[in-house]
Formats: sequence, C-alpha cells, structure tokens
Amino acid sequence: MPLFLLLPLAVISWLYRHELGMRALGIYWGLWALGLTVSIVSGVHPGFFIGFECLLTVAMLIHLGVNPIVPLR
Repeated sequence: MPLFLLLPLAVISWLYRHELGMRALGIYWGLWALGLTVSIVSGVHPGFFIGFECLLTVAMLIHLGVNPIVPLR
C-alpha cells in the first residue's frame, strides 16, 4: 500500500498543530485511518487511497487558510 503521501499530512500536522487543535487533528487522522482500513479491507486499487490522502491534505490546508503566493514570472 503506497503511503508516501503520509509525509505531507504529518508535516502539516506538526507545523500547524497549535492552529488546528487536537480535535481537528484527531478528526483528520481518524479519517485517514478509516480510509486506509476501508481500502485494505475492500481491496480497491491503491490509487483511490492516494486520492483520498490528497483530498485530506488539501482540506487541511483550506481549513488553515494557507494561501501560497505564486509569482507570475
């Protein structure tokens, strides 16, 4: 099971742990564990879990209001 997208979720959780709070972190990590469990038990393609991890990471960044400034050349 590819878990390489666990790293961004862990880094965001560590950097913004005070802004998110324990309740939100517990919910995000609970959803991650639930997604992993469902994908292992049901035997779906690992790409579905990778997509779910990406959605969780993006949701966490939106929750935090992180808005990177992208230079236009």
